[in-house]
Amino acid sequence: MKQLKSFSQYRLRNERLHSARTLSLSAAMLIGIQSLMPAMAEQQPVSTSKSVTEIRELFHFFHTPANVVQIQVANDKTLYAWQNMSAFQYTMQIERDGPISLLPEKIDPKIGQLTFTRPGKALETVAQHFDNSNMDGLLVLHKGNVVYESYKTMRPFDKHQWFSCSKVIPGTMVELLALEGKIDIKKPVSTYVPELKGSGWDQVTVEETLDMATGLDSTEHEEPNDDARVNPIRGWYKWAVSLGLFEDKQNLNQSPFDVLRNMKKIKPGHTVFEYNSINTFVLELIVNQVTGKTLNEVFGDRVWRKIGAQNDAFVGVTKYGLGNGWGFVNTTLRDMGRFGMIFTPSWNKISKEQIIPDSLITSIQKDGKPEIYLKGFVGKELQKSFPDIKGLSNRYQWDIVFPDGDFYKGGVGGQGLYISPSNDTVVVWFSTGKQQEEILAREIVKSLGV
Repeated sequence: MKQLKSFSQYRLRNERLHSARTLSLSAAMLIGIQSLMPAMAEQQPVSTSKSVTEIRELFHFFHTPANVVQIQVANDKTLYAWQNMSAFQYTMQIERDGPISLLPEKIDPKIGQLTFTRPGKALETVAQHFDNSNMDGLLVLHKGNVVYESYKTMRPFDKHQWFSCSKVIPGTMVELLALEGKIDIKKPVSTYVPELKGSGWDQVTVEETLDMATGLDSTEHEEPNDDARVNPIRGWYKWAVSLGLFEDKQNLNQSPFDVLRNMKKIKPGHTVFEYNSINTFVLELIVNQVTGKTLNEVFGDRVWRKIGAQNDAFVGVTKYGLGNGWGFVNTTLRDMGRFGMIFTPSWNKISKEQIIPDSLITSIQKDGKPEIYLKGFVGKELQKSFPDIKGLSNRYQWDIVFPDGDFYKGGVGGQGLYISPSNDTVVVWFSTGKQQEEILAREIVKSLGV
C-alpha cells in the first residue's frame, strides 16, 4: 500500500484531488491528475471507506453486551473503532488552547530504507514493514523536527486509541505531584484513597504501584496462567466487569472499589515486575483525590494546554465517572509525538516551560530494578524483542528502560511511544495489531544519533 511521507504531502494530495474535482482543467492536466488517482484510492482511510451501513453494523456489534470485550482485540472491526473510540466508550475531552507549536518538516527518506530484524523474521526495511504490517501511522521526531511520517489507514488529523501507552499519563501526573510535595510515593496507597483503607492496599506504597510491583494478587498476566481476560474467577476479570469492559454474566454487581478491597497481598513489593492495569487505575484515583479534579483537567492544565497541541484529545471514563486513563487516551499521531517531546532536550520547541524536570527523567533511567524485570510475564515477553540487551528494567509505568537511558511504552493493540533523551528523538506509532515495532523504533533512534 502506498504511503504518505509527511503531513504536507497529505495536504498536497488533498489539494490535488480537490482541484481535480472542482476545476475545469486542460486535457493534459486532467490526464496528469487521473494518473494519480489509483494511488490516491489506496490511501482512503478507514473512517471514510466504511459505508454508513457498515458503520451502523459496527455500532450494533460493539454495543451488544457479549461483544463489548472485543473492543480490545485487533481485527477489521477495531480498525475502525480504534480511530473512532468516542463512539463506543464514555469519554471526557482534554481541551487544547493557545497557539499550535510548529513541528518543522525535515524529511529524511533514508529512514524508510533502514533495515532491522525481528526475532525469527527475515530482514526488512522500515518502509516494507509499514506497508506489510498492521501499522496505521508512524512518526519520527528528531531535535524537534519531523524527519519521517507515514499514514496508511488514517488521516493525520484522525485520533487513535493509545491503549496502554495511556498509562504513562496518570503515572506522570502522580510523579509531578510528588515532586511538588503533594504525594509521598513511599506512603501506602490508602493514605490517598480512603476507600481502600483497611485493605491490602494499606501494605502497598505509591511507588510500588507506579512500578507495577505491588505484590498483590489479581494481576493481569500471572497466577498461574495468563487468563485474566477470560477467566471469570480472576480478580482482574472482575475488575474489568466492574468498569463495564466485560459483560457481567454472573450478576456480581461489584464496584471497582469492591474488587480492589478484595485483592490480597501475596508477596513483598518490588520483588516481581507484575504488569497490571489496575495499578494505573489506582494512580488515577490518587490524582483525583489529591487534586480534586478529573484526569482530563489535570493533564490538560499541566501538559496539553502547554505543548501547543494541534487537536483536543479525549480519555475514557466509566459510566459512573471513574477514570479509564489506564488505557483509553486518544490523540492524533503528531500530538502524541508532542507529548513525547517533553521528555527530550527539545521540550523548549513546543513549551515555554520545562514540564518534566531532569530529575524525573533521571529517576526513570536510573532507579528501575533490573533484578525483578524477568520474574514476571511481561518482562520475559519484552526481553524477546531485545535478546542481546541485558539489564532491561521498568519504571514509573514505562515498559522498558534500556541501559543506555532510552525508554518505551507499548499498547496492547500495537501502539508505541519510544523516547531517547540522549539522541533527542521520539518515535510514535499507531497499529491495529502488535508486531514488535519497538525493534523498528530503536533501530531508527540509533541510526539518527545526536
